[in-house]
Amino acid sequence: MTAFLLLFALSAADLKPFPEWNDQTVLRLLTQSPWSHPRNVKFEWHKRDRTKVDLSEIPGTSGPGSGPMIKGGSPVGGIGVPKMSLPPDADILIRWNSALPIRQATALYKIRDEKRDPSSLNALIGAAGDDYALEIFGLPAVIAHQGTGTLEVLATQGITLRSPSGRKISPARAVAKLTGLTVNLTVFFPRTAAIDIRERYLDVDVEFQVFHFTERFSLRDMAYLGHLEM
Repeated sequence: MTAFLLLFALSAADLKPFPEWNDQTVLRLLTQSPWSHPRNVKFEWHKRDRTKVDLSEIPGTSGPGSGPMIKGGSPVGGIGVPKMSLPPDADILIRWNSALPIRQATALYKIRDEKRDPSSLNALIGAAGDDYALEIFGLPAVIAHQGTGTLEVLATQGITLRSPSGRKISPARAVAKLTGLTVNLTVFFPRTAAIDIRERYLDVDVEFQVFHFTERFSLRDMAYLGHLEM
């Protein structure tokens, strides 16, 4: 299978019964589907009043890991970042990795791309877990120069879910991992904060020191096998 490709969005209605998914279906599920959104993120290496700040105070502007970046990578583990030490932007993926179709697609990807034993399919799919797991893939490693622990704190403080009614859900915890020249964030939201498909959509608000954005997910489009999958 190839590195990240931008393909037209895949809907649940397009899916054949699992595991009768070809490589293109697997890639589309992992990179552009109701559960996985690609987007470009702009970085702000200055305060928003445009006053220059001390870059040493901003996560990821100096120290180990701030060297040149390269494009490419696996849709399971991270995608490209610009070829500069202080990138103006990055192409990332925001994905509900706890959703069943994403777990199934990831398992098929690993079996085919990594030549794993097909009998391990169910073990690779695993269980949903106690939390909704939202993953952000492909952030440049330069933002983690103060350590992944700093990013985990920023994620728990700066990433929230917001429903149309204004209800907000905060993360229970976050995990940041360096993967080559990118850093991947997994943010865990408790399933006890039940999300109802009748809320129509869910906004992911991301507010970090050097980047911020809101990504909207359609809950109706995330229905799979008759119920909401996140």
